[in-house]
Amino acid sequence: MQSNYNRLSIAVRLALSVGMASSAALAQAQDANGKDVSTNQGPAAQGQTNQSGTEQAKQSSAKTLTAVSVTGSLIRRVDAETASPVVTLDRSAISNNGSPTLGNVLQALPSISGNATNTQNNSNGGGGASPTLEGGDGAARVSLRGLGVNRTLVLVDGQRLANADVNMIPQNMIERIDVLAEGASTVYGSDAIGGVVNFILRKDYHGAELSVNDGISDHGDGQRHGAQFTAGANSDRGNIVLGIDYNHQSPVLATRRDFTAHQLYLSSGVVTPAGSGTIPTGRILVPAGIAPAGCKVNSQGNTYVTLANGTGNSLSNYRCYGGAGDTFNYNAYNYIQTEQTRNNVFLLTNYKLLDNLTFFADAFYNHTSSSGQDAPAPTNTNDGWIVPSSNPNNPFGVTFSQNAIPGDPNSGYAMGTRLTGLGTRLHTFVTDNQQVNAGLRGNFGSSSWIWDASADYGYSKRVQRNYNEVNVPAFQAAIDAGANIFNQADPAVTAVLRKGVDTPVYTMSNTMKQGQFNASGELWDLPAGAMQLSAGALYRDTSMSYNVTPDAILDPATGTCTVLAEACGSPGGGSVNVKELYAETLIPLLADKPWAYALNVDIGIRSSNYNTTGTTTNSKIAIEYRPVADLLIRGTASQVFRAPNLDELYDGRTVAGPTVSDPCVGLSPAQLAPHAGSACQFVPPYWTGNPLGQVTGYYSGAVPAGSTLKPEHGNSISYGFVYSPSWANGLSTSVDVWRINLHDLLTPITAQTVLNLCFNDASNPYCSFINRYNNTSKLAGAVNYINTPVVNLGNLSTSGVDFTLNYVIPHFDIGSVNPGNFKAGLNTTYTSTYSNNATPGQPGPGTVNYAGTYTQQFGNIARWRGTLTLNWALGNWSAQWQGRYIHRLTNLNADYTTGASAPMASVLYQSITAGYEIPKIHTRFDIGVDNLSDKTPPLIYQNGQNFNVDTSTYDTLGRYYWARATVKF
Repeated sequence: MQSNYNRLSIAVRLALSVGMASSAALAQAQDANGKDVSTNQGPAAQGQTNQSGTEQAKQSSAKTLTAVSVTGSLIRRVDAETASPVVTLDRSAISNNGSPTLGNVLQALPSISGNATNTQNNSNGGGGASPTLEGGDGAARVSLRGLGVNRTLVLVDGQRLANADVNMIPQNMIERIDVLAEGASTVYGSDAIGGVVNFILRKDYHGAELSVNDGISDHGDGQRHGAQFTAGANSDRGNIVLGIDYNHQSPVLATRRDFTAHQLYLSSGVVTPAGSGTIPTGRILVPAGIAPAGCKVNSQGNTYVTLANGTGNSLSNYRCYGGAGDTFNYNAYNYIQTEQTRNNVFLLTNYKLLDNLTFFADAFYNHTSSSGQDAPAPTNTNDGWIVPSSNPNNPFGVTFSQNAIPGDPNSGYAMGTRLTGLGTRLHTFVTDNQQVNAGLRGNFGSSSWIWDASADYGYSKRVQRNYNEVNVPAFQAAIDAGANIFNQADPAVTAVLRKGVDTPVYTMSNTMKQGQFNASGELWDLPAGAMQLSAGALYRDTSMSYNVTPDAILDPATGTCTVLAEACGSPGGGSVNVKELYAETLIPLLADKPWAYALNVDIGIRSSNYNTTGTTTNSKIAIEYRPVADLLIRGTASQVFRAPNLDELYDGRTVAGPTVSDPCVGLSPAQLAPHAGSACQFVPPYWTGNPLGQVTGYYSGAVPAGSTLKPEHGNSISYGFVYSPSWANGLSTSVDVWRINLHDLLTPITAQTVLNLCFNDASNPYCSFINRYNNTSKLAGAVNYINTPVVNLGNLSTSGVDFTLNYVIPHFDIGSVNPGNFKAGLNTTYTSTYSNNATPGQPGPGTVNYAGTYTQQFGNIARWRGTLTLNWALGNWSAQWQGRYIHRLTNLNADYTTGASAPMASVLYQSITAGYEIPKIHTRFDIGVDNLSDKTPPLIYQNGQNFNVDTSTYDTLGRYYWARATVKF
C-alpha cells in the first residue's frame, strides 16, 4: 500500500513540474483571444437545500464576477461547482430545522455516520474521569463517512478551533455550512480525512433582528427555549455584525420512555430487563460451606450470596445471589436528554484602512453549563476498603478485601454493593470557549495578486464536577466505626456514610495559537484562461492541560484513589507545534473546443513538520472536465494524514470498565498449557470466568505508557459528475463515487483485542498489558486490569456513492389558482464497504466489512442514508416537509450468551415546518413538528452505552413541537 502513496506523491510532483513548464510554453504561444478559465464554467448545482434556478455562464459577463474562497481548495474561484463535492446548508436549511444548536442540523446529513457525541449522550463511564469522556457536557461533534470525530476537521471561515464542539458555535453567526466529505489534507492539513465542515460567517449582514423560540415533546417533557439577537451595519469602508444567543434545554429521565426505562439484555434470543450485578443488597463472595444450600459454587469452592432479610448480622439473613431479580436498573437514573444552558456572544467586522488594505476580525465567546446523571455509586473491595473478619457486623468469619492480607488466611474475598442511600451521581460541566481570528488582507499593487496575514487564537476550558462520589478513607472509617455495610440502605447507616461523600473536580484546557500568510493570483494567461497559484505558510502551536484534584488521582499500582475507582483519573498535559508550507495551482488546459467546453487540472502539495512526529508531505491532483456547459465531470486523488492529537499523546491513565469475552474461560489443563505464561496466566482449569462482564482497563495516551506514535496515512479518491441541463431550468443532479484508505490507525487498543492477540500469539508484545490475579488470590485468574493505551494499529477503508438531485420546479397555475412555488432536494449516501483489519499481520479475523452493521467500536454504518426535502412558498406563507431515512442494519454480536447478531429496523423520520411573515410589523412566525410519526428507535440492548439506543443516530424524545418568532428592525 505504501508504494501506492509514494507513486501518487511522485506523480503529483511530476505533474506540477510538467504543468508549470508546459503552461509557460502555452503562454508564449497564446493568441490575443485567450480567455480566463473562470469564464468557461457551466451552471452551478446548488447544495442540499440551497436550490436555485440555473443560469448559463456567459463568456462576455463572467469577467465581472468576483472570485471567492471555495471550501476544499486554496484557489479563489467564481465557480460554484469544482472538483470537490461540497454540500451546502444555507440559512433557510438551518432555520427550518428548528433546533437552536447546530449539532442536530449536521448530524442528520447522510454523509455523517458512526460514533459522535451529542446532547442525548449521558454515558460518562459512570461518572468517570478522562479528557475524552463527554457524556453530559452538551457537546456535539461530527463524524464524516463514519471515520470518527478525530478524522473530521471543523472550521469557521476556513480557520481551526480550539474546541470542535459545533454546539458552541452561535447559530445566528452563520451564513451557511459547507460540508466536504472527502480527504482534504493538502488544503487544510491534519485531520481532514473524512472531510471538512466549514461554517461560513454572516459578514455583510445589515439591520437587526430578534428571535425567540420554544419547544416541548409530545410527552410533555424535554422543554427548550432560547433567544437570539443580531445586528449589523455597513458603510462604504466596512461592516460590523454582532450578536448574542441564549438557549436552554431541560433534562429527561430514561424512565419517561418505555424503551429506555430498563436496561435490556438479549440472551439466548430472549430480551429481558436487567442491569448491573452490583445491587443494594450486596454481592458477597463467601466459602460455599457457610452459604445456603443450592448456591452455584466456583472452581475454588466459593459462591456469592446477598442480603435477603434482617440487618445482615446473621448468616440466616442471606440467600444465594444470582436470581432473576439480582440486577440493578441503573437506567432509571440516566438522562435521555441532558440538561444544558448556553450563552454566546460574537463580533464580526472588516474595515478598509486603505484602498488596498483591509482589517478583518471575527471573535466569539461561548459559556455552556450542562450535566449528566448516573445511578447511585457501585462500590466493591477493589476500591480499597476492607471489612475484616473481626468486624462485629460481619457474620461470615472471613475478611473482605481486594487481595489476600499477609497473616490472614481467610482474606481476599470480594464484596460489592450499590450505595443507594447516597443518591445519584451528578456530573456537571462548565465549559468556556473563546475564539479570535484577526488579520489584514490586501492587493499587490494593481495586479491580480492578493494576500492575507492572520493570527488565530482559541482557548477552551472545561470544569467537570462529580457529585456524590464516595471518599474511600471516610467510607473505611465509617465501617471501622460500626456502620453496617451489609445493610447500607438502613437510614442510620446512610447518615454515617453520607459524611464521606466527595466532589472531585477535573479541569481540562486547550489552547491554540496560529499565524498564517497566504498569497494568490494569476501566474500568466494561457489560451484556455489564466493559470492561478495560491501558496502560503503557517505556524500553529496547540497545548492541553488536564488537572485532577488530589482525591481523584489514580494510583496505578492499586487501581484506586481517594474516591471510588470509577472516578479516578490522572493529570496530563503537553503541546504540539507544526510548521507548514503549501501550494495549489489551477491550470486551464482547454476551453471552448468541441467536446471540451472546459478542462482544468488542479494540483496541490503540503509539507507539515511536527515536533512530535517529524515531516510528512502530501499531494493531490484533481480534474474538472466539461464536455459541454451543462455537464461537469470531476475527480480528485489525494494523500491524507492525521498527526497524533494532544489526547492521544498526553492523556494520563484513566480507569475504564470494558466488557470482555475472556478466551481463557472453561479450558482444560491441556488447552491452558500453551497460554499459561501469557494470556491465561494464573487461570485454573475449567475456570468459570471473571466475576463481572466488565473488567478494569487503563486507558492512556502514548507518552505516559512510554511509547511513541506516528501519523495515520492514507489516500482519498473521488470521481463523478454534476449535470445541470439547460433544457430543464432549475434542475441539477450529481453522482460521486468515493473511497478512503487508511493505515497505521491511531486508536486506543481495546481490552478484547489485547486478550485475543495474546491468546493467539504468546509472544505478542501486548501480552504485557494483561494483569491477572495470582494464585494467592481468591479470584485467581480473574483480570485485575488490562492496559489499553493509544497505539498505531490496524487498517481502515470505506467506499460508497453520493447522489443528489435538486429541482426548482417551474411555476405553474392550476386553472386560475396560483398554488405557489415548489422545490425539491434529495441527498443520499450509499456506503458500499467499511472494512477494518484491527490487527494486520496477526492471527485473527482479518479484514471485516462493517458496512450495514452497528458495533460499539464504529457505531452505526448503515448502507443507505438519505434526506428528501420539499419546500413550498406562496406570498407570505412557506412550508417544508423533510424525510430522513436510515436503512436497516445488523447489530453484530448482539446476544450476550450466544454472540449471535440481531437485526435493527430501518427508520424514516419526518418533520414539517410552516411559517408566516407579517410585513407590517416586520415579524415572522414559524412552527414545526419533528419526528412527526413518533418513531421509536431500534434497540441495541446491552451493547449500548446509552439506555439501549444508538444516540449518535436515532431520536429518543419522540414527536417534538417547536415554535419561533422573529422580529426585524
